[in-house]
Amino acid sequence: MKTVTFTETVEAKTKLDVLVEIGSVEIRPSTDQNLHVTATYRHMDVWVERLGDTILVHAEQEDDFIQKLTRWFSNDHPKAELIIELPAHCPVQAKTVTGSMEIEGIAAPVSARVVTGQLQLRDIDGPIYAKTVTGRLTYSGSLTDESHRFESATGEIVLTLPETVNAQLSAKTGTGSLRCKLPLTDQREERHLVGGKLWGTLGSGTGRIKAQIGTGSLEIRPFLPKQKEPEKLISKPELV
Repeated sequence: MKTVTFTETVEAKTKLDVLVEIGSVEIRPSTDQNLHVTATYRHMDVWVERLGDTILVHAEQEDDFIQKLTRWFSNDHPKAELIIELPAHCPVQAKTVTGSMEIEGIAAPVSARVVTGQLQLRDIDGPIYAKTVTGRLTYSGSLTDESHRFESATGEIVLTLPETVNAQLSAKTGTGSLRCKLPLTDQREERHLVGGKLWGTLGSGTGRIKAQIGTGSLEIRPFLPKQKEPEKLISKPELV
């Protein structure tokens, strides 16, 4: 595995565009005003380039067919692991074909897609569009009073939200379970033999949440309160 690093200067209008064909990517806030990429990979082409206001970060398979065939039989598959840190104000658009993606702490619009694998989002302070084709999609944190969309064709969607969230909720499963454990007003339901639909208002209903899955489970649940650690017992000296 090789490791390379890149650093790019970020401006007020800078946007991030990421494509990882095979592997994992973590996107999180930086501690300065630059974009930093650390890429560990094998049998992949990794590059960073600037196109207008957009910084492109790509990790794609090498093109040589003979090398691909040789690696297939030797079980030496291509893989990339990317860690990207950037100022939180930058909008993010990211896609992983096969693998995993984690995005947290971005205070701007986020569009994230994973074709096959796992997508985890946390504490996004901006509108969200998140989609998996096959896999698990999770979001944990508060939501802005804007429009948010979570989709999966096959797999699981879990949204963990505070009870203070304000949104009109529209949730749907084609085949599978549908549960909302947050308090809803103006609730309406359609329950079918293999799926269902759910509508309602969370809080003031200022924003909008649309969540749907073709085959699988969809759950919207509240934050669990943290349990206090038990107090340590202090042993008293025995009287002699």
